[in-house]
Amino acid sequence: MKVLFVAAEVQPFAKTGGLADVAGTLPVALARRGLDVRIFMPKYRTVSQTVKEFATVAEGLSAPVGHEQLGGALRSTNLNGVPVYFLEHNGFFDRDGLYGHYDDLWRYTYFCRMALAFYRAIGWRPDVIHCNDWHTGLIPLYLKRDPNLADIASIYTIHNLAYPGSFEGSDLYVTGVEPDEPLYQSLKRSGSVCLSQAGITCADLVTTVSERYAQEIQTPEFGAGFDALLSRRRNDLYGVLNGIDYEQWNPRTDATLAANYSADDLSGKQVCKRALQRDNGLPECDLPVIAVVSRLAAQKGFDLIEAAAEQLFKLKLQFVLLGTGEERYHRLFRRLARRFPDATGISLGYSAAQAHRLYAGADMFLMPSRYEPCGLGQMISMAYGTIPIVRSTGGLADTVRESGPEPNGFVFRPYAPAAMIAAIRRALQAYADKRTWNRLVANAFASDFGWGRSAARYEELYELAMHKRRC
Repeated sequence: MKVLFVAAEVQPFAKTGGLADVAGTLPVALARRGLDVRIFMPKYRTVSQTVKEFATVAEGLSAPVGHEQLGGALRSTNLNGVPVYFLEHNGFFDRDGLYGHYDDLWRYTYFCRMALAFYRAIGWRPDVIHCNDWHTGLIPLYLKRDPNLADIASIYTIHNLAYPGSFEGSDLYVTGVEPDEPLYQSLKRSGSVCLSQAGITCADLVTTVSERYAQEIQTPEFGAGFDALLSRRRNDLYGVLNGIDYEQWNPRTDATLAANYSADDLSGKQVCKRALQRDNGLPECDLPVIAVVSRLAAQKGFDLIEAAAEQLFKLKLQFVLLGTGEERYHRLFRRLARRFPDATGISLGYSAAQAHRLYAGADMFLMPSRYEPCGLGQMISMAYGTIPIVRSTGGLADTVRESGPEPNGFVFRPYAPAAMIAAIRRALQAYADKRTWNRLVANAFASDFGWGRSAARYEELYELAMHKRRC
């Protein structure tokens, strides 16, 4: 089976969030199952900073955007055995920052057009195109309107419905879709051009990144205005839990840590905790350390931390945070650092090595998200024997359990400061009982969130999408 995996960001070449982590690991897992997988992404400035040498695949490629025919080139490299093809257009992609530019509709229309043209240059035609988020939403639409592409199936994966890819309705001409076309309605949303809507409407199958989130987005609370459309497509909508790469996230071999450790020998984790306390200017003591590694956005529940700050820091704990994002949350955590200097370690930025050290050195990992399509932090923390405290939503609900025979974390349901504090108190109480805590840590280590099962499920869905397309 030939699968073209199209994503606007792929780790380690370009990243703003979890999409890049998935796009950098799922194709590798699929290739290990014997699929012929190729990745297609833009050649951003960060790509040139990451890859030292490219192979030139094709020059002089072109695609229509608006009323113009725009050229480009195709470069390539390899990611753990999977070919990665980079679309080069310096005017569009050689910039600081991946998104949020005035001409994003032009840039990603061009990207989608080229995704349906570049493979001819390599003499390879996909059976399935796996599209990811709004940047690729036009691809299923273009497949539907071109009879020459009728044999290629499409899957559209929603990573976060809160980012729909909406643009001014007057810019419809950029996409090449005319108002009198039947497929125009798949793009039109409240007078805007909406690329996510095109992907959801036109793809053979729609997936999202956890089973719970697939259910949640069919409701007004979480559907971001797409709930009715997604409910209509419920028979074609599937939740497939994301995974993590246990070679990348492995405390036995992680070279960034102060000491390595495993489920069988936790002595190195204590060394990592002391190093984390030193790095953050905290007293080196046995108080439990709660960590946050996150994009600082409203979705992530930081207003609960703000509302509960007085209660939180009366508890006997230390709090460390690594993240960057909205300025209002930068101001919040600067204030908390000034008010509670002996209990907080705040780093407003991002460093991959520093993130590894937080996952390893903390005792607990806090994710109080308002909504969370999947979440990877809770999976990573468990790989390091660090116990998650999460709100029961999306993928957090699918991966963390407080009750049952093998609990691996702490869960609260109401989106309320008191509920979060109650969960933290339960975690602190468990931490004080070493027998209970050691059992939790053992269960966390035993939790398997590798890509094996999910890759197998995607292979099944690719087959189903191909069947639907043939019928």
